[in-house]
Amino acid sequence: MRRRLKWRRVGPGELETIASRLSDWPAPAGGAARHMFALSAIESYGHDNLRIAADDDRWAVAVVFPGRLVVPCGDPEAIAAAPAPTRRWRLMVADVAAGDALLSRVTGSDAGLIVHDQRFMTVDADRVPDQAALPDPGLRRAEPADVETLAELAVQLHVDDQFGPHPGYAGLRGYRQRLETTVKQGLVWCVGPVGAPVCKVERSVSSHRWGVQLAGIIVSPTARGDGVGRGAVAAAVRSALVEGGAQRTISLHVRSDNDRALKAYDAAGFVDREAWRLAVRS
Repeated sequence: MRRRLKWRRVGPGELETIASRLSDWPAPAGGAARHMFALSAIESYGHDNLRIAADDDRWAVAVVFPGRLVVPCGDPEAIAAAPAPTRRWRLMVADVAAGDALLSRVTGSDAGLIVHDQRFMTVDADRVPDQAALPDPGLRRAEPADVETLAELAVQLHVDDQFGPHPGYAGLRGYRQRLETTVKQGLVWCVGPVGAPVCKVERSVSSHRWGVQLAGIIVSPTARGDGVGRGAVAAAVRSALVEGGAQRTISLHVRSDNDRALKAYDAAGFVDREAWRLAVRS
């Protein structure tokens, strides 16, 4: 019987080796593309939010933001052989093997746990439509005056993506606080008048080295069906490619049963690479 593993904190001297292993990890989408979020977290935050579980032939690392997010990466056998890297997480995002291994460590019944099948998609630069083929609907950087409506759009996405029931005033306040920060960081784009946007596109990753990951994409129900979302995503992709060049990796995750979004992302140049998991604790 193989022995159990334990997660431990990572030292700064280990970061180069961890980044190298993640970027070279064999995967249909490529290790660096698949592990873009983890690699950018290492780049931005260093070793403080990393945990590692390993022995002579098993190796895994997890990005942990206590009370918020956990992203397990690496060998699913190592993840399954250790207790959860944190008990306090609200959102888990991972490739299928790593995600299922971590979920196997969730003990007892958890009535608030919702698990979604997702697809991981990356851009093929040769398939990205130009402005004439898919016009920009007016994508612009979000401003502080947009935050209130952007928070309402985030709550709409929470419901649409089946994260749970409407989160109420407390949930709206939480989204507002997060968006105040990300808008100041220049990581949110939108379509529509200042103070009344009808579409939101965020970057959960924006790294010169590792690429861009789009997230939080939502169109107001009143503006759906007119191609606003499709055009906004295409414009966001073209902008990211101009910033970083045609070889820049651009990715996103989408629910596997969201046919409308899958078609929109395909039209914007994304290619379906592999299955992923997203788990939410409400």
